[in-house]
Amino acid sequence: MSVPRDDRWVEPASAWSDTAVMPRADGFTDLPEILSILWRGKWLMALCLTLAMASAWVLLQKLPKGYTAGAEIMLNNRQTHVVDIESVVGDLAGHDMAANEQRVLTSERLLGTVIRRLRLDRDPEFNPSLRPPGPVSRMKARVFGLFSGSPLSAYLVQPKPVLHRVDDPDSTHRAALEAFRAALEVRGVPRTRAIVLHVTTSNPAKSALIANALADLYIVDQLESKFEATRRASGWLSERIAELKAKVEASEAEIEAFKAEQAIADGQGSALTAQQIAELNTEMVSARAARAEAEARFAQISRRVKSGGIGAAADVVRSELVLALRAQLAEGLRREAELAARYGPKHPKMIDIRAEIGDARTAISAEVRTVIETLRNDVSVAAARESALEQSLSTLEGKSLIQSRKSVQLRQLQREADADRLIYENFLNRFRETSEQEELQDADARILNAAFPPQRASSPNRKKVVVLAAAAGLLLGILVVLMVERLNRGLRSAADLSALTGRPVLASLPRSGFWRRRLGLLQAIKARPNAQLAEAVRKLRTSLFLSNVDRPPQVVMVTSAVAGEGKSTTALLFAHMTAQLGRSVILVDCDIRRPTLQDIAPPPVGGLVPALQRKVDVSDAICEMPDFGIHTLANRTASPQSADILSSDRFRDLIARLRQSYDMVVLDAPPVLAVADAAAIGHVADTCIYAVRWNKTPRQVVQHGLHQLTGLGVSVAGCVLTRADPVREARYSYSRYGYGGEAARNAYA
Repeated sequence: MSVPRDDRWVEPASAWSDTAVMPRADGFTDLPEILSILWRGKWLMALCLTLAMASAWVLLQKLPKGYTAGAEIMLNNRQTHVVDIESVVGDLAGHDMAANEQRVLTSERLLGTVIRRLRLDRDPEFNPSLRPPGPVSRMKARVFGLFSGSPLSAYLVQPKPVLHRVDDPDSTHRAALEAFRAALEVRGVPRTRAIVLHVTTSNPAKSALIANALADLYIVDQLESKFEATRRASGWLSERIAELKAKVEASEAEIEAFKAEQAIADGQGSALTAQQIAELNTEMVSARAARAEAEARFAQISRRVKSGGIGAAADVVRSELVLALRAQLAEGLRREAELAARYGPKHPKMIDIRAEIGDARTAISAEVRTVIETLRNDVSVAAARESALEQSLSTLEGKSLIQSRKSVQLRQLQREADADRLIYENFLNRFRETSEQEELQDADARILNAAFPPQRASSPNRKKVVVLAAAAGLLLGILVVLMVERLNRGLRSAADLSALTGRPVLASLPRSGFWRRRLGLLQAIKARPNAQLAEAVRKLRTSLFLSNVDRPPQVVMVTSAVAGEGKSTTALLFAHMTAQLGRSVILVDCDIRRPTLQDIAPPPVGGLVPALQRKVDVSDAICEMPDFGIHTLANRTASPQSADILSSDRFRDLIARLRQSYDMVVLDAPPVLAVADAAAIGHVADTCIYAVRWNKTPRQVVQHGLHQLTGLGVSVAGCVLTRADPVREARYSYSRYGYGGEAARNAYA
């Protein structure tokens, strides 16, 4: 049987298919989706915010009030010097000057002085052991008192160690010091040399008193530290001066002793030695020249003697006797020449003249030899004189070297003595300056503003507490909303269902007050054919027929994963809306274990089970509902053998007979996960509609039921959301596209 196409009720599938294939965003990674989730949970967020604000108000009423008094100290690194001398304790300087002084203000020594002066260790606010027991302690005491006489007292009442005892001075002082540090705040003013100290207590006058006391003691501590440093410097300088004085005296005595020792050893000074060396150097030059001249003359005569004999050497001898003998020889030779012209060689005159010439030559040779020997002696004398001068000069130079070394040692001793004397004089002057400074010290800081008792409490900070409470409440509300969204495993939109199952969502049926009263629901739809539920059922009908245009389904099974999903109501509404097209429709109640249709359309005779057992004819068991245009085949009583009955050939024959008699056969099947009947029914149906209750059925249940159907070979046309909240579903669906609120309501109108 074919179903005729009627353009009056056929709806375009594209409008629904976009929503059906839209995936669900798991993990809140989409900002618009997060904003949509937060908007849907605005009332829960408002509740968390209200609770946080109420808690903050109660907390503000319970918290004790604190009063903060502040004093301001200005650090000064420019000191007024009455005398132009350098101070022993330098002025404050450096970029970390304020940070260093802040550590001084919070030091244990300074805070301990304030505690002792103001007796803060006797104040319950600074001594926990003096405080009265709080409400929690009193409640514990009462509870423990109830069991004091019972055997449980040994387990309930446990002795606790005393943290701060009144009779323990060190422990009390330590507790007061810790409380003082907790009440004190010291900070520097940016880009200035000012330090602000704040003290917070439960009494405004006490806060001002402690702040001023700490500031005053800080100034006094600076002066005392300078006085102490000056006194220590004066004592150290005094001791050092005595040591330096003794050292100077010892150095000067050593110099004098060294000078006396040198005078006795040398007998003369280095100046006289230097003069003698200079004179010897002059004589040495002359001696060397004389030796060289004598050696030159001797060498010249020696060369003549070697080359020409003694006679040849007579030409270079500078001697008057030699000159006279040479003149006599020349005269004899002249006379010999004259006589040789007149006389013969044996003439007596010739013999006499020759004898004279021979005597002259002999005398010349003897004189030359004498001169040569004299020259040799002159050379030896000159060399000996030069050697003696060199030895004397060497002796004087050695003596001069020793005197130079001694002079260097003397100068070194003199320099050391001068340095010791200079250090001694500097220390002596510094000692006098330091002694003068003891009465001229000035503090490196001054109190710029003293502390005054505050008029209003500084803590608790109501605005801060309120703002923090509001932020915490809002954050808690956001976390709760997101957590609820995360923990909610139900399906809230067609997009979520389509993304989970991978199947198209045929329709989303809105909830109605007549949902559990099926007859009343049919009457309401008939009375208001344009209502939201009617339009949704028409969409289901259209989507089902368009799922297979060539072969529209004739036998449709409607089932769900578990009971209570609204499958029977969906089947009834689908059958009625299909009958509106002028088709013959029969609704078969296949849930034999828990029949539902007998309440609104009881079978005239028997029912489905007797008809299958052939105890009655099928036509007699069918009930007609003329007001709604459908026929029904229900059961009067439940049967535990439903699986066998629905798997039998008689059931298949019954469905085949109904195919021939009706245009549409709607089978209301039992839940998939509850019993195995749906699998048997699915094999005789053309397709299946899988009902899922909106925001109710867990995702795992939906997946498991659908997986079981498809695993058994049942054809599933799609899913349908039942009993949906139109407004809330619109928030989950249309908010993804920028819609919501009134626009969503109009979409369902």
